[in-house]
Amino acid sequence: MSRVDELLSDLRAWAAARPDVRAALLIGSQARADTPADEWSDVDLALFVDDPRRYADDAAWVARFGTAELTFVEPTAVAGQVERRVLYSDGLEVDFALMPAAGLPAVLADPDATSVIARGYVVLHDEIGLGDALAEVHVVPAPETDVTGLVQDFWYHALWTAKKHRRGESITARDCLECVLKPRLVALAREQTRRRDPAADTWHRDRFVERWADESVVSAIWGATAATSAELPGALWELCDAFDRVAAEIAPPDPGVIAARRRLEALLPRS
Repeated sequence: MSRVDELLSDLRAWAAARPDVRAALLIGSQARADTPADEWSDVDLALFVDDPRRYADDAAWVARFGTAELTFVEPTAVAGQVERRVLYSDGLEVDFALMPAAGLPAVLADPDATSVIARGYVVLHDEIGLGDALAEVHVVPAPETDVTGLVQDFWYHALWTAKKHRRGESITARDCLECVLKPRLVALAREQTRRRDPAADTWHRDRFVERWADESVVSAIWGATAATSAELPGALWELCDAFDRVAAEIAPPDPGVIAARRRLEALLPRS
């Protein structure tokens, strides 16, 4: 029996013995047929419990499944809850999403959550009709992107990045480049891919972006990197140019963007 199979067997027994654990669900790569788990995969579990704070505040229970070397709590990627992440001493990583049992309807109403579940799940324990409820879930197509708003958002933050750099706050500027501007390029590239092929699977956030985005976008994401303050202007311009190439394909001309580029050229002249 593999380590993952042992974990799931232990979890079934543990959940069945605890009256406050109403349901348990395996999701993510370990439950997917498409892009399934590999040697780098963790285990994603959703626990529907009476009181999520009990399991978030006290980590003692994770020892039931092995010796924990690291554990902490952070927000879940979807559904607006928290999860306890655990690295066990044998190298297994497990994310326990802690869901209120009474909040199942809210989970089912969250298109991001149901899209994750619809990619593959295994019901491990069920006292609340979870299996029947999930039988109807499916991947929900994301709403069409407000491209005009996204383009103006990007250029607003590009100028903000340049101003921070000129002030001498280059670390803050680099953070904006990496954590604000690049995700917006990914979002625009997602819309570009969908318009080219409405059936394309663009996942969520930047998952598998190397597979579905245009090669030039992937190249720009890697290339627009600043290892030093002096490299920040070049990295910013590379990203802006890549963003404009995508925008030119799917967005109408925007006089505001033309003005913003002129402002950026004044702030950070091209070398």
